[in-house]
Amino acid sequence: MSEPDLTFTGERLHAEDALFGIDLLRHRAAYQEAIRRVQAYGAQWILELGSGTGYGMAEMAEALPNANLVAVDRVAPLAAGRASAATFLRADLRSLPLEAKVFDFAISFQVIEHLEDPKPYLAALADRAAAHAEVLISTPNADFSDGENPFHIHEYTSEELRETLLPFFEEVEMLGVSATGEALKYHKDRLARIRRIVRIDPFGLRRQLPTALVEFLFARLALIVRRGVGAADSLSRIALENFPIEKAHVRSLDLFAVCRGPKHKR
Repeated sequence: MSEPDLTFTGERLHAEDALFGIDLLRHRAAYQEAIRRVQAYGAQWILELGSGTGYGMAEMAEALPNANLVAVDRVAPLAAGRASAATFLRADLRSLPLEAKVFDFAISFQVIEHLEDPKPYLAALADRAAAHAEVLISTPNADFSDGENPFHIHEYTSEELRETLLPFFEEVEMLGVSATGEALKYHKDRLARIRRIVRIDPFGLRRQLPTALVEFLFARLALIVRRGVGAADSLSRIALENFPIEKAHVRSLDLFAVCRGPKHKR
């Protein structure tokens, strides 16, 4: 596997950076729920589409030593992911080098918002899932998002995501990753700081800048915002328990769809 292309963007999480520790906990809540469901379900073949730096699949591999875990992304994972028992493949999510109907559990977290047309991706995900499989998909909740991430092509409301998924699955249950206590306070403070910054540009001229410049500025502002709200200091007061997964609502941080009955291509 070639060396990873994981330049800091302010959007992709790097587990070693304390400034993004709270964001990491929020996303780890989804992986912990996946682990719980795999254990309850007794799944043996687990697929992840969009594994990023690999921290989530490495955590799952440690918790599920008897399972076969396969992760796919367009970039290679960091060293910790590569050192785990999971198998990492570098491939285009829309053209997967994997057989159909093999996996009895699949996850894809924080991916769909990056896609202009999610249909090929969802078709590929449903096609690799066995008929009895459970598929988990997460994405930021448009109703409680700052809406400033230039890497997100489209963010979804709960009903919109459900309608997008139903052509590919017989059943879609909409849950959400919520925030409580210090985690909710941190999220509100971060939103308030972002809104104070974007007031400098009331006409939205930032959206007319060249893409490369917008992405460069976003990475720097991601650091400035988190330093401004004391992300590293707040981390000691926030735990996984502050990010419960419950029925989706307008203040869910992330939507968490539980999909069953994949509709396979004939």
